[in-house]
Amino acid sequence: MKKKNAIQQYLQTIPHIVRYVLLGALVLFISLFFPNNIRLDYSFEPGESWRYEDLRAPFAFPIKKSETLLAQEKEYLAKDFMPYYRLNAALGQEQIASFETAFAQRYQQLNDSVRALIDSSQAQDLGQGLLAKTYEQHIIELASQHQAEGKELQFRLIEQQIELGEHQALDFLSQREAAQIVVDSLGKLPQSSEQTELLLALLDSLMAQADINYEASLTAKNKALAIDNVSLTRGMVKAGELIIRRNELVDSTAYAKLISYKEKYDQEINQHKNGFLIYLGYLLLTLALIAIFSIFIRTYSPELFQNNQHLSLILVFIGGYSYLSFAVDQLPELSSYLIPFCIVPIVIKNFFSAQMALFTHIVIILIASMLLSLDYQFILVQIIVGMVAVLTKRKTRYLTDFFFAVLYIGIAYAACYLGLELIHKGAFSPVLAEDGRLIEEGVEWGNLGWISFNVFLTLLTYPLIPLLERIFGLISEITLVELSDLNKPLLKELSLKAPGTMQHSLQVANLAEAACSEVGGNALLVKVGALYHDIGKMLNPPYFIENQNQYNPHEELTYKESAAIIIGHVTEGVKLARKYRLPRALVDFIATHHGSTRVEYFYRMYQKENPDLEVDPADFTYPGPAPRNKEEAILMLADSIEAASKSLKNPTGQDIDQLVDKIVKFKLELGQLQNTNITFKELNQIKAVFKKMLRSIQHVRIEYPEEQKKKSE
Repeated sequence: MKKKNAIQQYLQTIPHIVRYVLLGALVLFISLFFPNNIRLDYSFEPGESWRYEDLRAPFAFPIKKSETLLAQEKEYLAKDFMPYYRLNAALGQEQIASFETAFAQRYQQLNDSVRALIDSSQAQDLGQGLLAKTYEQHIIELASQHQAEGKELQFRLIEQQIELGEHQALDFLSQREAAQIVVDSLGKLPQSSEQTELLLALLDSLMAQADINYEASLTAKNKALAIDNVSLTRGMVKAGELIIRRNELVDSTAYAKLISYKEKYDQEINQHKNGFLIYLGYLLLTLALIAIFSIFIRTYSPELFQNNQHLSLILVFIGGYSYLSFAVDQLPELSSYLIPFCIVPIVIKNFFSAQMALFTHIVIILIASMLLSLDYQFILVQIIVGMVAVLTKRKTRYLTDFFFAVLYIGIAYAACYLGLELIHKGAFSPVLAEDGRLIEEGVEWGNLGWISFNVFLTLLTYPLIPLLERIFGLISEITLVELSDLNKPLLKELSLKAPGTMQHSLQVANLAEAACSEVGGNALLVKVGALYHDIGKMLNPPYFIENQNQYNPHEELTYKESAAIIIGHVTEGVKLARKYRLPRALVDFIATHHGSTRVEYFYRMYQKENPDLEVDPADFTYPGPAPRNKEEAILMLADSIEAASKSLKNPTGQDIDQLVDKIVKFKLELGQLQNTNITFKELNQIKAVFKKMLRSIQHVRIEYPEEQKKKSE
């Protein structure tokens, strides 16, 4: 026996162990995303005022050029880079030799009559002289990409491996100019036309070859080398030098210094810091946050804290957003404003309470700001918008409610962001000085694009809620509204097979909903629970009084058999609900609406008929369990009171009051409400609602003095 008790005690501790294992696993999961270095605590943007103390350089560091400036410098360098052209100094002599050979061959091919008109010696000397004269001035052939510049082109001239300095195309002959020199020179000389034509034909083809040509590969190589050698810095800041004063504008120069200081700081400081201690610091902060969060749940929502499945939903949100923050931080092109943090308060508010939604949201924002190293502006915007999400209609029962909630979130995001931007920058658009220098950048409108996409992603909440219901055993108003449709298969079948039970369920639903609204419970949940609480009666409708006409089938059964059928409507109802995959909360209403009470009538009749036998109460007792929350307790009371009220004949208001008080007192004495969080004040409020509604349902009329006198007689 002791061993059995020890095993039971051990099994009871398992959920507690699992709970703390889940919390520990969450902390370890978040720790995977801790930054492994120290980051500068200052937050700054161009155009803002420096809101910290005067900043002096603790060490010397170079001022790095911005990526934009570097790109501009490289672009200008590539555009203005002076190309290389190569001089072939030997080409002139080669062309003279080629002329001699070509002249001799061509001369021999001429007719004797033509040769007689040509002075070969004079012609040969003249051709060689013109070639020598022309190539002494050098002929340049411009590359196609340099044609537009023409004679204005400047370039570097090389011969073999020697650079001959910078030159201009104007310094040399173009191929057209060289050809014109030949024409002009030959035209001035007294010679036969045949000799002139021969020389022109030979010299034109030879002078078409320039001795200065574009060197594409060398130009590309040296251009790439020059671009690679562009200086990454533009000056130095000495140790002790003032970087920026308090309230001074962060202009482009100051911003470049601050960015350079931040990078150097990260290198210098982290080289001398212990990485383990940095990790430990982040771990302690995370432990503190999760510990405070756990205490909050245990104190203000103990039911949630004791339900590991429901608790897991919140822990998954915290872990998921920690990873999402880390992932966005790893992609510089993304903004932290992209992360749809408002999904959390909307979902948590639908399943639990507004307080739980807001507290969870704040914890997630604090962890995200720690992982992203973001400033107070990010935290302020996200917390304000989270408050708006929590303050929108408590339950997004309908799609229109949900869209309005998302609309309010979008407006809050835009208003908060613009407000903070205007506080820091004081201008909607960039402000320039007279010399063209940027004084104020103005609002960074690009972030509104990220915020718009964030709001769009928040729309995913609506389809996400039903999915989370299935995974974590929860129920939302979206599902409850759907299940409250009287045309749903189970309710339709109930109304056809057991119409009396259906009418009873509708009356109970109205009573329970009104009472639950009065005490601040989940009125829609208890209403839907009431609609389904007696579905087990469909299996044997005639055995329940509300479905009977004149014939009572219990007259043919023993009291034990009758009790088994009555009790069976609970157990069979649970099976039916599970078969139709009703949410766990509705299954619990079916199981607990009679608690662990007895079928009192058949129990007493069995005792009376068998006075000498020992009666086993289990044969006449509902399996339970007793109600475990306010909504289940209200349904139990509404069910019992509505059923009992049918036995009253022409009741007065006093009769109804006594009936309600009697049944509530009886349930209390049986201990059926001891596991609920309902108070005596709430019980009095519930009784008042029941009395008021039953008077309307039963059409209670006022008793006049004459009637009271007759009754007393």
